Amino acid sequence: MQQALILANRGRLTVSPNPMVGCIIVKNGQIVGEGWHQKAGQPHAEIYAIKMAGEKVHGATVYVTLEPCCHTGRTGPCTDALIAAKVKRIVIATFDPNPKVAGKGIAKLQEAGLKVEVGILEKQAKQLNKIFFHYQQTRKPYVFAKWAMSLDGKISVNNSDSKQISSEASREYTHQTRNICDAIVIGKNTLLRDNPKLDVRVGVSEIVNPIRFVVFSKLTKIDSNWHILDQKIAKTIFVCTDISSEAEEKLNSLNIDFWLLPAAGDGRKVFLEKFLEKAGSVRISSVLIEGGKGLLNDFINQKLVDEFMVYISPVLIADFENKQKLIFNSVGRLDKDILVSAKVKGDN
Repeated sequence: MQQALILANRGRLTVSPNPMVGCIIVKNGQIVGEGWHQKAGQPHAEIYAIKMAGEKVHGATVYVTLEPCCHTGRTGPCTDALIAAKVKRIVIATFDPNPKVAGKGIAKLQEAGLKVEVGILEKQAKQLNKIFFHYQQTRKPYVFAKWAMSLDGKISVNNSDSKQISSEASREYTHQTRNICDAIVIGKNTLLRDNPKLDVRVGVSEIVNPIRFVVFSKLTKIDSNWHILDQKIAKTIFVCTDISSEAEEKLNSLNIDFWLLPAAGDGRKVFLEKFLEKAGSVRISSVLIEGGKGLLNDFINQKLVDEFMVYISPVLIADFENKQKLIFNSVGRLDKDILVSAKVKGDN
């Protein structure tokens, strides 16, 4: 099953909103077939593995990381293919939370006389597909919130070019996270200050650029110099509670979408839960919140973040004018706390 989970992970960049699934077929102690779900709409892992095994599949044991589907979507039911292949035993890591499956696939296999075992490496299988499980159970995207901060808690440097305080390795990891998310979300201030492209540029071998969302309160004007207007990089969608006729006309001329959504309780900001519901309705299963501080605070205050990614840099920016570089000595856990020890760079 561990090998099947490794296979499943190969589909990380291409299967969304489907789950990552791996399958291995074993007969007489030998692997005779293997496969993984490679792209939404293409054959599932079990089908690739059955095809590879050929006639050796008869009487074999199948290891699969997620309950086989039993409904017809863009592909046929994997349960039917497994039954027709006359396998003897199926070992499944975890149930499929999709209401169209949700135990029905297992029941169908058992009714056909196949021996079925469930729960092998279940925790690892659910962790691998945490985004899929969350989306199926809530119909809203899994929300990552990311920021980099200094050791004294400052998350940006107060100057015109918004210098980053994180390391190159941290920036590469951020791009890797962008690569696996369906969408990136920023606020108006980040757009106006940084004019970002929000694309994937470093740290990955295969680039899949996410949809780019920009959240405004009222969208009054579109600046033709904004990089996110270039949809050759990726699709852009503006989110706002109100839009001027000038801005709407400009977006229409550029063939760029906007979502007009209700305001939150204060009447000024976008009701972010409605944004997530709308995103989920168009099969966006994961989003990465990249700031700035206002948007991050709004998501946190509305309790909409599922996972935090915080980069802590060995630097002090107490007065936002003079940075003091440090060297990490150690990072350790003290009960529920984390103790970070750092010394001033250059001290003996």
